[in-house]
This record gives sequence, C-alpha cells and structure tokens, in this order.
Amino acid sequence: MNLKSLSSVGEPRTILMFSGGRDSTLAAIRLNKMKIPIKLVTITSRHLEGIDRVHMRLNELANHLPETTPWLHIEQPDELLTDMSFYDQTCLPCHHAYVVVSAAIAKTINASQMAFGYTTYQNDWPEQTPLAVSRLEHTLKRYGIELLLPVYDIASREMAIEELTVNGLSSESLEQKCLRQITNVALSEERLAQQVELWENAIDQSMRVINGIAIKLLSHKNIEDFR
Repeated sequence: MNLKSLSSVGEPRTILMFSGGRDSTLAAIRLNKMKIPIKLVTITSRHLEGIDRVHMRLNELANHLPETTPWLHIEQPDELLTDMSFYDQTCLPCHHAYVVVSAAIAKTINASQMAFGYTTYQNDWPEQTPLAVSRLEHTLKRYGIELLLPVYDIASREMAIEELTVNGLSSESLEQKCLRQITNVALSEERLAQQVELWENAIDQSMRVINGIAIKLLSHKNIEDFR
C-alpha cells in the first residue's frame, strides 16, 4: 500500500502527527473544536512497540471526532536521502522522519498544515525547544506548509491530565513504547544549537528530494472503525 492511494481521498486536511499520548490526543481534540479537519498519522518502526495502545486511544477519540476522520499507520522510513550521522542520541532523528512523512502526505493530498503535540512542559526535549520549533517553522514555510502547535501552551503534565479528564479521556499516555529513547538527553546550549542547525539543514535536504523517499502505508482507516 502506498501514498498514491490517498490522492483522491476527500478534501485536504491538516496532518496531525499522532502518537496516542496525552499531548497529541489533546491536539486532536483542540483542532477539532477549532473546526480544523485533521488526518491522524501514527508512525511505527522496529524500535516502537505497542500499537494496540494507540488503538485504545483511537477508540476513545471515536466519540469526540467526526466519524470520517482518517487515521494512517505509516512505517518509519529508513532512508531520508541525507546525512544523518551527526545526530546525538536524542529524538531529533525520529522527528526528522516524522516531518518528512507528514510533508509527503501533505503533498499527496494537497494539504498545507502540519501539526504536532509539542508542549511547553516538554520544551526541554531538543525537538520541542523554542529554538527547534522556530527553525522547523521557518523550514516548512519555504515549502508552503504552516506548522500548528495547538497544545504548546500546556505548561505542566498535570494540566494535560486535567484537560484529558474534562474531555472524558484516559489520563494514561496510550502511545507506543520507544525501545531506544525512554528519557530525555540533556544537551548544552551550544550543543543544542549545533544539533538543531544540522537538523534543520537535514530536513531541508530531505524535503528537496521528497519524491524519492519511500514511504510505506501500513493501513488506512477512519476513526469510526475503532468503535
């Protein structure tokens, strides 16, 4: 199954990278309340396990989102057609892949917005730092894509849990477990700046050759299928 099968499926939608965790779940809720139609995209790979937990979250969301809200399950591409040897052991390389996958889907369905569940309370993670967010926003603009961060104002885990509870959702983080990176790796300010600059340049290079990047679509369902 490949992305070409999506080219005639409905109207353009904002691509939301959806892990099933607290923050991406709230991002889906908030975007829906803003009347922004979304397409949920979940990445899986050899170092992520527990897709059944994501299915549990989708089952919860089936009562909150339009029944025709699409969910795509994508295999993380191994080759992004650029140098990736510079990365420290952080989540930046995976988020590089997430951006590329989202951009490829956006191009296929003629969408112009990409959303992530980044939050303020996790902005010490390299990819969610203000610096990284600013550089990603700048890079995507060059390719006609607007970056949306609907939950970036959430300042604590407790606030996220409270909002989930108010919406009748589980406060548990129903996402796949990463076998590589389970805790944040702190970088010095100088090292962070270096890594983010290289990350930005690598994403830009992948975007330039995005038609040559192989992206495998594992499944394509509507949210109503999880009821």
